[in-house]
Amino acid sequence: MRITRRKLATLAATGALAVTAVVPVSASAAPSAPSGGAPQGRPACAVAETKAKANTKTTTTTKAADCMLRFATPKAGKARRFTAKAGLAQAGPGRTAALKAAAEGVPPGGLTAADLQDAYKLPSDLLGGRSTIAVVVPFDVTAAEQDLNTYRAANGMHVCDAEFPCFRKTGQRGGGTLPPSDPAWGLHAAVGLDMASAACPNCDLLLVEADAATLADQGAAVDQAVAQGARTVVVMDGWFAEYEGQGAQASHFDHPGVAVVAASGGSGFNGDGHQALPAAYPTVVAVGGTDLYRDASSGRGWTETPWRKTSSGCSLYEKRPSWQKKGACGDHRTVADAAAVASEYTPASAYDSGNGGWVNVSGPPLAAALVAGVYGLAGNTSSTPAPQRLYSHARSLFDLTSGANGLCAAAYLCTAGAGYDGPSGMGAPNGIGAF
Repeated sequence: MRITRRKLATLAATGALAVTAVVPVSASAAPSAPSGGAPQGRPACAVAETKAKANTKTTTTTKAADCMLRFATPKAGKARRFTAKAGLAQAGPGRTAALKAAAEGVPPGGLTAADLQDAYKLPSDLLGGRSTIAVVVPFDVTAAEQDLNTYRAANGMHVCDAEFPCFRKTGQRGGGTLPPSDPAWGLHAAVGLDMASAACPNCDLLLVEADAATLADQGAAVDQAVAQGARTVVVMDGWFAEYEGQGAQASHFDHPGVAVVAASGGSGFNGDGHQALPAAYPTVVAVGGTDLYRDASSGRGWTETPWRKTSSGCSLYEKRPSWQKKGACGDHRTVADAAAVASEYTPASAYDSGNGGWVNVSGPPLAAALVAGVYGLAGNTSSTPAPQRLYSHARSLFDLTSGANGLCAAAYLCTAGAGYDGPSGMGAPNGIGAF
């Protein structure tokens, strides 16, 4: 995702956004289009952030898996405990850790599954119908099921075991062949599985592990997920900047009757037209990020505004779908379609043993995984194209009407307002009616 120096200077001067400088990891980090048209590598993602007022700098790790998700270790404090569902006595992966988690609860500082269900008014215990949500990540994550069961047990959900077989894992070619292990991607897998569980505890979960972090490999993983019965697929890696030959990969993310979900990105308003892939494809539900706070004074019980880092804007190459109005983007696709929590100020709890266990996590994939869980809970993907349904069921969404992710000429592309806007799309889930 490219941000001009002029844009950075403008945002810093106005105080509208924290300054984000993109630092190349290597020459291969920038997307290119070799034979076959798929970018190799990904946009540069070692990010140095300087907040204008504090004049303090924090730098993310340069590992590819860390450029979209951030996490912090929970501080000491009173844990939240939930009534455990049946199943903890069954033999299964991570049983000891799950029993311990059920007894100890969820550490403080992050949104729990119960918080998310309440904020988005989800009838999570009643629906789901054991529909399948697929989570696509690059490389093998060996501890995925054990970590998932720890999260589920601590949040009062039935663990995935012989009695309730809700977890499967496969590679992009199916069968038992998995790609090499890479623990660096464990956080993406954990967030995808945990957030899908938070929204839809009764859904089956399918972890599809791509051979590599390329658009082509993850597209193949989406195809495999659909072949194995998934009706909702969330792509946890993204931020492949748009490129001229991207149409060659579009069919992998176009499956009628299946909701394919991806994050819009985390670089603020993108005025140059290079939106994140696969979110820029009109067949994909592009999910923006938000800040989500408890607010007893509101009828909802929560206040939600667009996250200042969430990405939005006009696609450079993708055509406008029929359900989007012809606005400032003309005949081109506008990002995003919907939104959910992603801010570092309102993180969610997740469990990743590769990062020490419980973490409070934020970032664009968090929002995408949560929205994917809502699609799985609703189970309506066969009736209407997933992105289109959002636009025809606006009353079943929380319309976010204040907040911004940058400065732009056409205000609705970077500033929340009544109805559609770029940062939050049509809004955040309010039950399952729009999904």
